[in-house]
Amino acid sequence: MKKVILAVVAVLSFAFANAQESKSIQFGVKAGANYGWLATGEGSVYDLRPEVGYHAGLVSEFKMCEKFAFQVEALYSHSSYKFDGNGNNSGFKIELNQVQVPVLAKFYLVKGLSLELGPQASMIVDSKVSNLEGDLNFRKYNVAGVSGLAYDFNSGAFIQARYTYSFLDLENGTNGHNQFGIQASVGYKF
Repeated sequence: MKKVILAVVAVLSFAFANAQESKSIQFGVKAGANYGWLATGEGSVYDLRPEVGYHAGLVSEFKMCEKFAFQVEALYSHSSYKFDGNGNNSGFKIELNQVQVPVLAKFYLVKGLSLELGPQASMIVDSKVSNLEGDLNFRKYNVAGVSGLAYDFNSGAFIQARYTYSFLDLENGTNGHNQFGIQASVGYKF
């Protein structure tokens, strides 16, 4: 995890130094909805019902040239999952609150439309499990891959749609439950 954080800091430092020279830094805010799944190891994925969550946070874009930029975000995200099947896990629910920091390379395909790719570091700040006997041993930190599309309007408003896939299991141990899902956002850059 330390290597990931150091890599993120190095990329941000490089991007910030280059963007300072070109004077093309934009800051903004964004909010939106999450819809995610857990890849259930021993349970059936059909027993799992994802629920709509939310995210909100800050955005900064460091434009390197007309067709390329780095975008760094700091987001607070809430997700929840409910197990509705007939098995031993029926009726239990997981709620997660995380801080997520995506560091994305943005490739502008045409004016306003961009492809976003990059890593995302996340940290669980709060979790709640209901209707389950025993505790779940959640992994505090995680790393995910992010890909998606964004459209920036001339007014400063933007919309985004993304797919995220966590590389590490949500729980420590053999029954890890890998997270993946989609996010839709709206925001504004000043």
